[in-house]
Amino acid sequence: MKKMIFHGIICAVTFLAALMIISSLLNQGNTDMTEEMRPAGLPLVYMNVDGERVNCLHGYQVLPQLSSLRESITPLGDGRTLSFDVQKYGCMVSRIFFEVRSVDGARLIEDGQLMDFTDIGDEIHVDFAIKDLIEEQTEYSLILKLELDTEQEVSYTTRIILATDYHAEEKIAFAREFSARTFDREEAREIIKYLESNSQGDNTTFGVVDIHSSFNQITWGSLGVEKETEPVFTLRELASQTASVSGDYIVSVQEGKNRHYYRVEEFYRLRYTVDRIYLLDFERTMTQIFDEKNTSAYAGNKIVLGIQEEEPVLVESDGGNVFAFVCDKGLYSYNVSEQKMAVLYTFQDDTFDERCMYDAHNMKILTVDETGNVRFVVYGYMNRGLHEGQVGILVCYYNSLLNTVEEEIYIPYDKSYAILEAEMKMLSYVSRTNIFYFILNGDIYAVSLDSRSYEIMAENLEVGRFQVSPDQSFLVWQEGKSAEASVSLVHMNLNTQMRRKIDAGIGSYIKPIGFMGNDLIYGVARREDIYTDSYGISTFPMYEIIIMDENGTILKEYGSEGIYVTDGQIMDNQLNMSRVMKREDGSYVEAADDQIVNNIEQETGINTLERPVTEKYETIVQIVVKNTIDEKALQILTPKEVLFEGNRILAVSEDNYIERFYVYAKDGVIGIYNHAADAINLAYEKMGVVVDDTGYYIWVRGNRRTRNQIMAISAQSANETRGSTAVCLDTLLAYEGVARNSQYLLDEGENVLQILREGLPDCRILDLSECSLDAILYYVNRDIPVLALMRENSVLIIGYNDSQIVLMDPKSDSLYKKSITEADEWFRTNRAVFISYLEEQS
Repeated sequence: MKKMIFHGIICAVTFLAALMIISSLLNQGNTDMTEEMRPAGLPLVYMNVDGERVNCLHGYQVLPQLSSLRESITPLGDGRTLSFDVQKYGCMVSRIFFEVRSVDGARLIEDGQLMDFTDIGDEIHVDFAIKDLIEEQTEYSLILKLELDTEQEVSYTTRIILATDYHAEEKIAFAREFSARTFDREEAREIIKYLESNSQGDNTTFGVVDIHSSFNQITWGSLGVEKETEPVFTLRELASQTASVSGDYIVSVQEGKNRHYYRVEEFYRLRYTVDRIYLLDFERTMTQIFDEKNTSAYAGNKIVLGIQEEEPVLVESDGGNVFAFVCDKGLYSYNVSEQKMAVLYTFQDDTFDERCMYDAHNMKILTVDETGNVRFVVYGYMNRGLHEGQVGILVCYYNSLLNTVEEEIYIPYDKSYAILEAEMKMLSYVSRTNIFYFILNGDIYAVSLDSRSYEIMAENLEVGRFQVSPDQSFLVWQEGKSAEASVSLVHMNLNTQMRRKIDAGIGSYIKPIGFMGNDLIYGVARREDIYTDSYGISTFPMYEIIIMDENGTILKEYGSEGIYVTDGQIMDNQLNMSRVMKREDGSYVEAADDQIVNNIEQETGINTLERPVTEKYETIVQIVVKNTIDEKALQILTPKEVLFEGNRILAVSEDNYIERFYVYAKDGVIGIYNHAADAINLAYEKMGVVVDDTGYYIWVRGNRRTRNQIMAISAQSANETRGSTAVCLDTLLAYEGVARNSQYLLDEGENVLQILREGLPDCRILDLSECSLDAILYYVNRDIPVLALMRENSVLIIGYNDSQIVLMDPKSDSLYKKSITEADEWFRTNRAVFISYLEEQS
């Protein structure tokens, strides 16, 4: 009997010990094989402009391509001087080097070691001068290299420019003063004259406040905000008249016994004149930093996320028992039945360390299962941890049983986060068989997370040659070397890896338009209908539009006799089609647009997001959970990272090259295009700039002189043997010192683009079709003529003022002025094609 009791006690003790061990594993992770994320360990560099700290530079242990790094620009002071401070954060800096290069990084202008600096406490101050080897009003790349006592070399970079008349100090001071005044209602009355408060402003949320918002919104309403950190301003773009300035800081709001913290980011677009500075655009975003330990974050069946700039991303398991969400660059998961909130991944800490708060990264939830396991990807600049100071793609797996996060694969990236963000939004998906799909530089990659190997499924795909379904589980791309000569599509289910080939048919070409849900929409054009005019502009007229479901079943065939679709845009559940009719000579004329509507409603999840309106905070965001949250039973988990031998780095080859144009605006890279006109149109709409792969400007919004005329171009006449197009071509080429008989070349079958490319081999010829007249005057401002091609008459645009443009018209043998309004209507009516050029940078 005693033995039985003794054995029973042993079993009970063993069972309790096992429970304690399992509980420890569940809540703390395996401490023998895990560690907490490593803290940030690199210094920061601040540039000084007129004695003020600006342009916080974060360190790179692997420096991306310089042409892609456009986060800041620093003007040189008198005598080509530069000043900067190093915030060491306890690091020992042994030596400092610098390089000055062309913006693409290819050409070294100057380099050397900086011997003269002041090292006091935790800061280093440096003043030095650049040699007289750089041109005025030309951007260059500055690289600062810090050698640490740990034998690390850390690089920091900013663009620099020698332009003493760009008034950078005044523009930065304007942003600093404007920001400060918003915290004082009386002081803020001075900024009313800069606002454009009207119905365009959304006065229902503090998440996004802009130049159109009310005075009450600009001055924080009744929030009673307090600054926790001082703004750090970054000079993003700088020109003689205009500049773009951003600032970021932390504020807090007291609510009873709780204090909520918010990340604030401001953007200013400014124009300087001798009389005053004009505020062209202003936006302030405010995002609550989610505090999972704060009890005020939970109310009944709600998780309160508070004021948010963007709608947080929420992904749930099939049964809704577990969901994960991304909020302010932090990733969390919640197990509904077990009431466990886990902080899966975040670089932020409780100290508001600027290295940890830097937001040049993002996250995407890839999969969530019913047991609580979550696979996700972190991409961009790594603020801290194993890959600190690098840009890359990190795929991780959260094991809910062990409460650990494990790195599955890390893919280094050689460009900036801004460009990577635009590419990852196109495609980043994990299949049920653990294949990770993504797009880089026009190539589609499939990476096995099990074997850590990859294949390139398709290469050199221009924008428009591939399409991805909204949930990214289906993909389609064109086979062939060009969009206009593709005879088949490849339609792929990424979960099953099943590929379906869709043929255009004999004598036809095929083009993907997009997905409506998982239904593919594509168009077919007959070879004989495809038309390239004498200007070199092609029309791809699709006589039939087909909608096919995910299994290959044709759902709808759309077509009208004599009517062709040239483009299709999918907005929500509607396909909007641009159409044309064919002329007798084979060219096309615009026809009325048409639409196809899908009436299928999208399904909503079990756990959902809602945006209620409160009196004090206005619109907030909260998660409606399917069960009530018991705050007393709620467990907060902080997973540790799994340690492993060696590394899990997979370097993918990026040898292919296709020309791409990047649109930069206040939100970073907002578009990547293969055609300059598409990029310019978006930049014009968003008040941005367009650069090419080398980092050189293609187009800039604003900063245009009030008037300009190319005086070297005089009137030339057309006649029976030399048409207006030929005269314009000859005149444009002669302006660049090239003699050509363009009429002969046109008669021989060459088109305008071919003639210009042959005549100006050192220039990039820009097809500016569909660009507005106002947009193309950017080139005239730079003393570059713009060719306006029309069926009846072609002209050169060689000048402008506030209300008129100056034309060289061969048919009238004259230079004359035309009102901008009249000219715009004239060009629109005659479907003018604009063509210009830029000298290639070497």
